[in-house]
Amino acid sequence: MERRQEIADLLRRRVRLGINAGSLSTGDRLPSTRELAADFDVDHRVVVAAYHQLVAEGLVEMRPRGGIYVANATVGAVREPMPPEHWLHGIFMQGRARDMSMRGVIDSLRRATETMRLRAVVIHAVTDQRTGMCTELEEDYGFEASAVGFDEIGGTVRSPEVREADLLVTTPAHETLVRKIAAQLEKPCIIADVRTDLIGGEWRLLLRKPVYVIVRDTQFKNALLAFFENTKGKENLRVLIVDTDDVTAIPASAPTYVTRGARDWLRDAGREHDVGGRMLPNARTFSSSTAEELISFILKANLAALSARA
Repeated sequence: MERRQEIADLLRRRVRLGINAGSLSTGDRLPSTRELAADFDVDHRVVVAAYHQLVAEGLVEMRPRGGIYVANATVGAVREPMPPEHWLHGIFMQGRARDMSMRGVIDSLRRATETMRLRAVVIHAVTDQRTGMCTELEEDYGFEASAVGFDEIGGTVRSPEVREADLLVTTPAHETLVRKIAAQLEKPCIIADVRTDLIGGEWRLLLRKPVYVIVRDTQFKNALLAFFENTKGKENLRVLIVDTDDVTAIPASAPTYVTRGARDWLRDAGREHDVGGRMLPNARTFSSSTAEELISFILKANLAALSARA
């Protein structure tokens, strides 16, 4: 069940991204179940079950002896789906086993995630990384997030944001420094990993033709190019720096991804409408393991606060 759901989630992201980017449209044929079974190293029946889930969501259609195709979906119409019934049913039945009402389950979930207003600080040298992680921490996990650059971190860690934070977050590139700061301040820290399936799945689908990425600084441009160095279609990846390259020259039909840091710069400069190309939605970048760490931290912090109030 878990593997099927994992594959269904990945296929859903691929199709949604392809539709929004214009690289997939209604009626386009998708990889066969046996092709994907080989890619994922699973029995093809697991992929069939995953595709059936997307059929139920109206995202794809399976034609008898004819393959799998993108269903009648339009740009912007593909949204985050409701969880499947069996998933919701399982949550409420677990509550029932503990003599909880449905309202009680809902209230418990709210208190276990919203009792405390948790503050996270992202420490990173690259503007794009800081901005992107802060936005994801706020939108997906409910943190009050702020960013701190290395030039704001002194040997005595004077930054009030860092001193008052409940959690420090960075990437493996800065693990040593941030763990040292966390130890000095006796604060927890999470070393965030990005999703490796961005290379193997969603972006591999996009890189069949030129894709533009607009970033805030040179460091992130170099990191991004290195990230995709061994990816098929890497020659189609065009990375532009928002304040030095001509972002108006991007072809109108070209899939274009603008990092959150670059979006902020464009907004502040009053140039939000200068970008050519077909805009891609911002993607989640934290890996499953990092998401698990964040969720665990949120639950433990809120449950500890509830226990202290009892």
